[in-house]
Amino acid sequence: MKTNQIFILIFLATFTITVAQEKSFMVLGDIHYDLIEDHDMEWLKTKPDDVRQVKEYTQITKEIWPVFSRHLRDVAINYSPKVEAVVQLGDLSEGLAGTEFLADKMARSTVKGVDEVNMPVPWIIIKGNHDITGPGAKEAFDKHYVQMFQDQLGRKDITSANYAHQIGENLFVALDPWDNREDLLDELEKNLSSSDAKFKFLMVHEPIIPINERCWHLYRNDPEKRERLLEIVAKNKAIVLTAHLHLYAVVKRETEFGPIIQLSFNSVIRDLDRTTTNKVNTKYGWNLATDHPEWQPETLPQRIKWLDEESRYVTYFKQQELPGYGLITTNEENGEIFMEYYSAINKTPYERICISDLYK
Repeated sequence: MKTNQIFILIFLATFTITVAQEKSFMVLGDIHYDLIEDHDMEWLKTKPDDVRQVKEYTQITKEIWPVFSRHLRDVAINYSPKVEAVVQLGDLSEGLAGTEFLADKMARSTVKGVDEVNMPVPWIIIKGNHDITGPGAKEAFDKHYVQMFQDQLGRKDITSANYAHQIGENLFVALDPWDNREDLLDELEKNLSSSDAKFKFLMVHEPIIPINERCWHLYRNDPEKRERLLEIVAKNKAIVLTAHLHLYAVVKRETEFGPIIQLSFNSVIRDLDRTTTNKVNTKYGWNLATDHPEWQPETLPQRIKWLDEESRYVTYFKQQELPGYGLITTNEENGEIFMEYYSAINKTPYERICISDLYK
């Protein structure tokens, strides 16, 4: 055999092993899937801002979601390394149906909407605040969404929105922040620490690190619980995947137990042709609150304080309003994690970040 043939065989073998060690995961933020017939509009009239949102989200679901979801399916089929699952970070639906009957109907419509995408891989889905908002919504979630979790993952043992699912060396742990059990963080710690997976991801709808003027972050009014949450995440080196604020953001926060990387996603697409953002925030601190002084001025001093305190620990920050989706790729061989973020249905990534480098 000639030398160049041997070289080609060695290259192909090495390439095959490398590709086999890589796995990709599609990550979606809020979607707010919504059908107008799933709402009691008379009930909704008492909530003017929600009426506005429902009208917008039902139009997006009708006109944009079919195109966007077909694009996502094509990516899941054709992307390399192979996409293993779709991670959806809550607010899959709009909620606010208005009656128990319509809440049940909305949950069934949403499950059907997921099925109709016909993804070649399973969905890993968590609870969002909109998914449980309105009369009968919590009961409909427990009845239909939990069943969807079981069906998507082939896991009859999943009985709530707190669960763990492992694919190869990748562990995904779902946290339900509306579960008021005293031992919730104990369960989270067990779910994260009981696996020796090389890559761990915490999926939670509400961020654990504030990223904009609203300062909506988990346990913001319970410092003791928040400190324990940060400790659990840092000790397990879990990458936080979150949504809720309709922003794309990457933040690194230091703790005494190691750094925490939080990635935020938004998949409410209003413009299919959008490829970039108007403004990128890279300065983290109280300035985020004062940039929007019109939002709840009565809480501004508290939010300034929270952001100022948090800024002492934040060493990397990038935030922008850019709807789309992410593709996270992990490599079991070298321990690297990359994330590509795509705007709308653009085929070229907006940016590519080496997440594993942020830990260095």
